[in-house]
Amino acid sequence: MLVPLRRPSAWRDAAPWLVLSLVVWAVGLVVQRQRAPEPIVELAGWQRSFRELPFLEQRTFRHLREATFEVEHARVETGRWPEPAALAEAGVEPFRGDELSPARSWVKRQHGVYTSYVGLPGPGARAQRWLVLFIEPTTNEPAPLEDEEHHTRADGVPLHVTVWSQPDDAEPVPDEVLAFPAASGWVQRVGR
Repeated sequence: MLVPLRRPSAWRDAAPWLVLSLVVWAVGLVVQRQRAPEPIVELAGWQRSFRELPFLEQRTFRHLREATFEVEHARVETGRWPEPAALAEAGVEPFRGDELSPARSWVKRQHGVYTSYVGLPGPGARAQRWLVLFIEPTTNEPAPLEDEEHHTRADGVPLHVTVWSQPDDAEPVPDEVLAFPAASGWVQRVGR
């Protein structure tokens, strides 16, 4: 006896895969909705996002954040905070400058646990002043969790690192380390 053969149905072959896809999608949706929302981090009154700056100043901020690690490395290697000229010679941006960035003169200032690098734009340049502040403890404090403001040098010493800017038409920059630059009108720039 011959049994008639049925033509295979594409729907019947695809149905298990379609059901499996829908189940995976539904489980993913449930998991996503149960995930805790990301906390909203409030900025202090003296803090602003770097994203509100013009493109070239945002670029300078990014270069400064990257340069902090080069500066810290040099501090560990030599036992001293490097001079801006040495950083420029090593090709560390923004200390070396480039064709896109306004020319800035960089000055290193130190006092006790504070070291800062201040970058002032040249005459006639419409650009921000920049300041990077390193605070190096004198005690054997435990290193805090690594984040934008807290670094741990290669030798285990914790550092507090902040990046600041202000318009170049503000009051003249004093010839001293500013322990809290916000008191002199600087705005701490953060990457969020």
